[in-house]
Amino acid sequence: MSRTPVREAIRRLHSEGLIDVFPNRGAYVRTWTRTQLDELFSVRALLEGRAAALAARHATDEQRAALEVLCDAMDAAETDLSTVVDLNDRFHALIHEASANSLLPGLIRGLVQVPVVVRTFLNYSPVRLRVSLAQHWEILAAIAGQDSAWAEAAMRAHILSARHEITGPP
Repeated sequence: MSRTPVREAIRRLHSEGLIDVFPNRGAYVRTWTRTQLDELFSVRALLEGRAAALAARHATDEQRAALEVLCDAMDAAETDLSTVVDLNDRFHALIHEASANSLLPGLIRGLVQVPVVVRTFLNYSPVRLRVSLAQHWEILAAIAGQDSAWAEAAMRAHILSARHEITGPP
């Protein structure tokens, strides 16, 4: 294999925040400190909360119906974590899209680190996973009810409760 595809892969992994590149020393898988994880989840909670609030105002009937289908599918796939992770990503992405804000999806995508999301799910106990799935239904209820304040609060609580699975209690 030539060096060009390897360099491109390293550039892409670095741009996605999955590796750190150090000149003349190489590339290393990114590690997160507790402080960095706290910061990441705090900012993500603000942005995703805002996206949910806007989605409560702007979501179409089709988007609300699609969110319900995703919630049902997550419930059905509860024991298959890779499927739940994929459906969870789609659920959140649909809310970002339904926000009708052109900047939020890109900003959130820049913060959401796939390994952190997967690690969060791997740390969930069966009870905690059911709580997370129930939170999705609450977010959907708030969006369906067009209650921006409730949608924002439910999403922020959802994101911040996931933070504790990674960092532990404050």
